[in-house]
Amino acid sequence: MERDIRLNWQLLVEEAVRRRKEQRLTQEQLAILAGVSKPTLNRFEQGAMTISVDRAVKILRMLGLE
Repeated sequence: MERDIRLNWQLLVEEAVRRRKEQRLTQEQLAILAGVSKPTLNRFEQGAMTISVDRAVKILRMLGLE
């Protein structure tokens, strides 16, 4: 069975940025905690669709957005 599942990437990124700031984490701190590079985190927060799903999930997990 095929399903048409759509993800609003921009809303997810906006929520992630909001939570990072709410937790008073810098991009560098969150990158270290998530195990990704700061440039990767920056690309994620800019809404880039070119980062791997694995890295995006690491970032989202650290912010409680599993």
